[in-house]
Amino acid sequence: MVTRRSFLAAAGTAALAVPFGRGLLGRPAFAAPATCGLTLANHGSAPVRAYITGREQGTGRLMLLRADGAPYYPESPSAPQTPLPVDCSIPVGAGGEANLTLGQMYGARIYFVKNDRLDFYVNPGPALVEPAFANPSDSNYLKTWSFCEFTFDPTQLFANISYVDLLTALPIGLELVGDSTHTVAPAPAGAVNAVADALVAQKNADGQPWDQLVIRNNGGVLRTIAPQGHMASNPGAFSSYWDGYVGQVWDKYAGTDLRVDVQGGRGVFTGRVNGGVLTFNDGSTFARPTSKDIFTCNDGPFTNNPGDSDIKKGLLARIAAAFNRSTILSSPDQPNGTRESDYYQGPITNHWARILHANIPIGYGFPYDDVCPDGQPDVSGAATDGNPRHLTVTVG
Repeated sequence: MVTRRSFLAAAGTAALAVPFGRGLLGRPAFAAPATCGLTLANHGSAPVRAYITGREQGTGRLMLLRADGAPYYPESPSAPQTPLPVDCSIPVGAGGEANLTLGQMYGARIYFVKNDRLDFYVNPGPALVEPAFANPSDSNYLKTWSFCEFTFDPTQLFANISYVDLLTALPIGLELVGDSTHTVAPAPAGAVNAVADALVAQKNADGQPWDQLVIRNNGGVLRTIAPQGHMASNPGAFSSYWDGYVGQVWDKYAGTDLRVDVQGGRGVFTGRVNGGVLTFNDGSTFARPTSKDIFTCNDGPFTNNPGDSDIKKGLLARIAAAFNRSTILSSPDQPNGTRESDYYQGPITNHWARILHANIPIGYGFPYDDVCPDGQPDVSGAATDGNPRHLTVTVG
């Protein structure tokens, strides 16, 4: 099945080309329908505009959907940062909804912006320049916007709400109806302020720049952003955050086996640190990760290389998740030697993900948040169905 990591690969971000988090049990044996109903429902008291972006299944063409549901295919411009020449916004009034028919597309996002419009640009390729949440020079920076993600391919529709990048005061929820009904609850009212307060408290507790993940406008919280987003424009932030913890992990597994179950009946693989490299009995190797590697889950030893074996990709997902949840030092059996109650217990942990899960019922807090022990609940905020009939996306 698709996961957020395979969504990112489809979207053109350096990520997995196939899923290696939770639910690696293969795709449905039957074909999904060619179209699916889509409802955009505004539960808020202010109007919003929606934008649907992605790649057309089969052709790979960059596309956006217009308000009437017709696809628009941007042409490659002669210069970068060319404004999108066509208005592809879908207006949804307060308490109203818009209904469209969704064709198969992948690496797709549904954006919502409150009381405004979003600016999109096109680079040669064509490649879509989407709104930036951590760049003050972006024209969308001070607007209230958010998004969910989906991929609708010949085998299934996969959708998720994600806080890997940001959390705003514009909560999004999902209901996917197919062979069964899958519901993903939105963030509760006040969640963005609660997360902002907790990030400031964490900064006061350990001196790390968690408070800089809070972006304010006119005294209010506009959004909170993930550490890797902040690090992209502030490389020194958190740069040595994980160093001591990684050293303890490397010391431990120089003399103790790290056992990783890649799940789905594919077996348990054993690793030891030798010569500074974590080496598994299938030949997969992982160099010592940096803070950037851990927060992004896609850099250094955690880079998702398409040519890597499925086993290495499965190992990567579970090791990266264990670092972010700070369980890799406490348990040599990953992920099945841990429970959800064991996550984020160490002082060095992904406090962004910890705080999100303390304030929001479900949703990705980091890219491999779909990894979980067998029999334990999925906390990733994803919905998937091999026979999708209708997707409802709520906002507000």
